[in-house]
Amino acid sequence: MRVLVLTFPSFVADVERAWLGLPADQPLVVGGAPDGPGVVAAACPLARARGVYVGQRLTEAAACCPDARFVPGVLDRYAEAASMLDEEVRRSTDAVAWRAIDEAVITEADLPDGSGPLAAVAEALRTRLQARLSLSVAAGIADGEIAARLAARLVSPSGLLQVLPGYDARVIAPLPVEWLSEVPAAARQRLAARNVDTLGGLAGLDAGVALDLLGPRAAEWQLAAAGIQMAATRATRVPRSLTRAIATPGIVSLDDLRVAVEAAAEQVADRLMALGLSARTLTVRVVGDDERFRSRTLSLPQSAQTRDAIGPVARTLAAALWRYGNVPRRVSVVASALTAEGPQLTLFGPAQNGRDARANLRTLHSFRALARRPRRAG
Repeated sequence: MRVLVLTFPSFVADVERAWLGLPADQPLVVGGAPDGPGVVAAACPLARARGVYVGQRLTEAAACCPDARFVPGVLDRYAEAASMLDEEVRRSTDAVAWRAIDEAVITEADLPDGSGPLAAVAEALRTRLQARLSLSVAAGIADGEIAARLAARLVSPSGLLQVLPGYDARVIAPLPVEWLSEVPAAARQRLAARNVDTLGGLAGLDAGVALDLLGPRAAEWQLAAAGIQMAATRATRVPRSLTRAIATPGIVSLDDLRVAVEAAAEQVADRLMALGLSARTLTVRVVGDDERFRSRTLSLPQSAQTRDAIGPVARTLAAALWRYGNVPRRVSVVASALTAEGPQLTLFGPAQNGRDARANLRTLHSFRALARRPRRAG
């Protein structure tokens, strides 16, 4: 079974670049002001090529790359981008395993019938993700997940590398031990003291020597160094969330905001219906001229997927956000806690029984309480 690993080595920097509209030749560092007290959280390849690295003091990074654009970073921005990324990847296959926000694993067996070769799927995904989300994508294909991941790293930040069937161990053997993230720094230092600095060297160690150097996980790490993974990453068939965002430069009133938010909510509902999913949580986010994200979230008493169920919730959350006093220039609606099971009941439709009626009443009461919350400082 062949495995495709998609990595997004500059995910945070790519998201910031697209959001800010920065040119491709502008170095970018995420973490704070160049004269600030913090450290680098992420850096684009241009900045890394000049000596900037994650964990470096911002002042040192500024000395390495004085013409870089320094930005503080916004977690909500990355969460929205990750949601959109997940949805785009699942347009090729609904079974995806996410090892991290910037790494997805797809197995050939999970591709829909008629998808074609795994390499063709990988190239189509790379092209689409770069065009729609402005993300750099490195992809690796191999017999196993470990070799596929390392192959993707070899072509980082962008490209596709296929390891021929049966060649996983031979391809990764010359790679440095530090490329195997499972092996901690202290263990690598002990290996280096014995002149073991490649994955092939680690895999070929005598079992007793490896146990003395690495401890109880020695056998596991030796297998990994040979490209053998003890347990495969489990794929999920339900997205983490669904997000729709709309630019709203013309908003001047609460009614304008409600209309914009409901339009985004209807797009989310239509996608939920198309996928046969329902949501238990709905979030509305707004961004004003100050570039700050402000959000309100509500857990729904019943899973929902229709426009009639999601639209009124979004409108009510939008009304609460209007109280912040900042005119939104961008709104987004996020459906999360998604499920393919359970009833998809409308929140405001006719009650089927007394229990449904009580649930609807509790929802209405929570909406009213939310709308009456006092305005908070921005």
